Parts: sequence; C-alpha cells; structure tokens
Amino acid sequence: MIIAIEGVSSTGKSTLVASLAHQLGWDTVSCYYHVADDPAVLGEPLATSEDEQLAAVTAHLAIEEQRHRQAQAALARHGGVILDRSVDTVLAHMGAVDRIQGLDARARALALVTERVAADAATVPDLTLLLTAAPEVLGSRAARRPGLPRLYYDPAFVTHFNAHFAAPLSLRCVRLDAEAAPEAVLDAALNQITHVDVISAGRT
Repeated sequence: MIIAIEGVSSTGKSTLVASLAHQLGWDTVSCYYHVADDPAVLGEPLATSEDEQLAAVTAHLAIEEQRHRQAQAALARHGGVILDRSVDTVLAHMGAVDRIQGLDARARALALVTERVAADAATVPDLTLLLTAAPEVLGSRAARRPGLPRLYYDPAFVTHFNAHFAAPLSLRCVRLDAEAAPEAVLDAALNQITHVDVISAGRT
C-alpha cells in the first residue's frame, strides 16, 4: 500500500509520517525539498508567470522520479510505503498559485504529471491523508518556524491548495483534523489505513 501524507506547511505532516513509520514498520520517502540536491531548483513559492509555474512542475517531476524509485524499492521490502507529499502536492500548489496570481497553467501541468505517471516515473498513492487546520492555527505554528514563507499559511493559499484534493490523482483521499492532538491524528490515520486495507482485501 502506498500512503501519502499531504497538507500545507505546519499541519504536522512530518510528525505523522514518522509516527506511522514507527507503527507500521514501513519506510518513508522524504518530501521534494529534502530529496533535491539543491532545493533552489524547485523554484520560488509564488511564481509570477505560467512559464515559471511549468518550470517548477518540471523540476519537481525530476525529483519525483527519484522518489518513485525509492517508493518502489520500499514496497518490495515491506509491502507498504509512506510518502511525505506526492505529485498531488505539485498540482495543489500550482493550482493555488494560479488562482492567487491569475494564471492558467493547470491543464499543461496536469498533462506533464499524467505523462510521468504513465511512464512509470511518478507515484500515485492508494490513500492520501490530507491534514487540515484553520489558517490562524497554521500562522501560530509557523511563528515557531523562522523563515517559513507566509504564503504557506495565507488563508487564500490554504483554501485553494486544499480544494485540489476534492478530485486528486490519489485513488482515495481523506481529510484529518490537524488541530487534534498528535496521538488522535495518528489513531485516525491508522483507522483509515485499516479501512482501505480491508476494502482492498475484499477485492482480491
């Protein structure tokens, strides 16, 4: 099973990824920023043109190919893997910036992503767990992270980013309340994983 943990910055993704890995005994695949040799190639958070948007998508997809290989190796070892973000995050971020900046790169970006998926160079999760929290909660948490771009907890960005997950590439997406205690978030995540596992077993 491939599980992706999604959400804007400061929702607790890294905490949940680590907790799930400990509980399930699965490997994890780090987010794009940490896999990239030089994170600067991923582009600025707030692109100012469609060309800039598409260049950022292309850069993320180059890193995604590395992450895809890591995910496939982890699946072969343990039968499951946990992704810190997925290709859906690339489309969600780009879509949010499109809306904020009045751009229109979504169709071309989606074509680039689906092309890489078809070429077995990108991973589509079986289950995505989307962590959500109110912008004021995110802002409070972000205050403890100096240097985090304000865009990542701007209410408009948060709304548009999360809207992508109404129809993601992921086969199934469930929202989790990131304002709950970490233990409660972990329990909710494990319940969803068990639910999907039961459904999958029933289909075999």
